[in-house]
Amino acid sequence: MTVLTPELELLGPDATTRTTVVRPGMCGPGSLFVGQVGDWTWDTVSALCDTNVYTARDADGLPTYLAFHYIHLRGGADLHVRGMTFGDVLRVDSRSFASGSESVLTLHEIRRGDRPGRVVDPDEFYAHPDPACLYAQNFNRWVVRGPSGGNGDLRSASPPGFRHGHLPALPARHSPRRAYAELRALGAEPDPSDPLDRLALDYPVDPSRDLNGVGLLYFASYFSIVDWAALRLWRHRGGTDAGYLRRIVLDQRMSYLGNADVGAVLRVRVSRRPGGDVPGADETVRVVLADRDTGRPLAVALAQTRTEGGTWA
Repeated sequence: MTVLTPELELLGPDATTRTTVVRPGMCGPGSLFVGQVGDWTWDTVSALCDTNVYTARDADGLPTYLAFHYIHLRGGADLHVRGMTFGDVLRVDSRSFASGSESVLTLHEIRRGDRPGRVVDPDEFYAHPDPACLYAQNFNRWVVRGPSGGNGDLRSASPPGFRHGHLPALPARHSPRRAYAELRALGAEPDPSDPLDRLALDYPVDPSRDLNGVGLLYFASYFSIVDWAALRLWRHRGGTDAGYLRRIVLDQRMSYLGNADVGAVLRVRVSRRPGGDVPGADETVRVVLADRDTGRPLAVALAQTRTEGGTWA
């Protein structure tokens, strides 16, 4: 057992809970809260799998990272990623599931208030029954830099002490690999014909804000880049920044296909269509990231939002 933070409590061999306070560094309209969910994932896996995820090394002694492969965040009008503020008390119930020796799935149920912890039930989790709950799914894979040392050369490699055999198996109908593949396939679909519904943008990777402490393009920075592109499409369609901030992101998914080095320029394709398959959503935004010079795909994201009835002002 490797419990790295005192607020984390074990509920069993595969489940944890914590009660925490929302601080300025973990909320706002950007990707701060997404980054916090990532930290909770690493804390949970560390505690359940007898591996300090933050300092893990492979069999050759090289640093290995529990990289984010697929993320799905599902909220509601009562609680969503950008709907929290300073001082909110949250209870975070988490559970990890086996996915082989080189990957792991972690589910988080996030609710307001200080209440007893509960073990996450996967069937209930995927039904999203509670509008006052934010459901966060993280599918992670162990990776190590290859011989080139570049961020585009990441290879599978788990630490020798990663203990996963005791984790439960997820029902096949909830497979994160299938969800990952379905979202990835959306990246190949054509953009809308209406020029008001699409944009192609260039985004230079910014070394002052986009990298994490080991020099990789930070997983939450992908969300920031997606938001950056979605805002520009919103403005392209005549919307104001105030109207953009009033949007409620009900459902957001990201499939990570690769990483990028400092100096890379990303080609960002952003498009939108009306409606969505999440209750309350009236707009769906798709963002596809690729290396501009090589065409190497980096990520596909899909967000379903409520735009407050199309209010632009």
